[in-house]
Amino acid sequence: MSKIASFSRKVLISSVRQLAPYLIIGPRRLVLIGAIAAVALAIIFYPLIVQTPFDPERVAIQLAGVELLSGSEGEQRLDLRVAFQITNTNEFTLTTSRIVYDLFADGAPVGSDTLSYEDVPVNGRPAFFSNEPVTISDTMTLQYTDEMAGLFSRILNNSTDINWRVSGSATIESGTTLQEKRFSDEL
Repeated sequence: MSKIASFSRKVLISSVRQLAPYLIIGPRRLVLIGAIAAVALAIIFYPLIVQTPFDPERVAIQLAGVELLSGSEGEQRLDLRVAFQITNTNEFTLTTSRIVYDLFADGAPVGSDTLSYEDVPVNGRPAFFSNEPVTISDTMTLQYTDEMAGLFSRILNNSTDINWRVSGSATIESGTTLQEKRFSDEL
């Protein structure tokens, strides 16, 4: 029995001061590491914790106009300005990072294009304020082909009887949430 009594009974550690002699890292460094870990976790999980719920169906994307910017028959290409009017009826200010669309003239496909703000910081993108229509535009280049000769000449002659139609999708974003919005409209 005398052998059992010689063992140390320091099994229960009840404070950091008692633990400090056994650690390589001191108590101050342990608190600093814990604080840094808490900040890092807050930054990583912030988008998951704080979401701005919005309804993408309350964002209306309409074709505002298609007009000739430049071009001639000699160049065999036309630059068209495609304008979209976007109205946000959500209570949050929203923005977009990308609009992908197909343009049609009198039912015939004219081309596809992407209006991208992905490389622009959020504060430089177009802001869609609540109940305020915003017009954004893109330049689409139309190359001359034999199939498009009739449309080419009608555009060059400023014809107003062209039935323009657009369909596509837009990535609508709030500060922490993004959702896809499909749209289709015609003039």
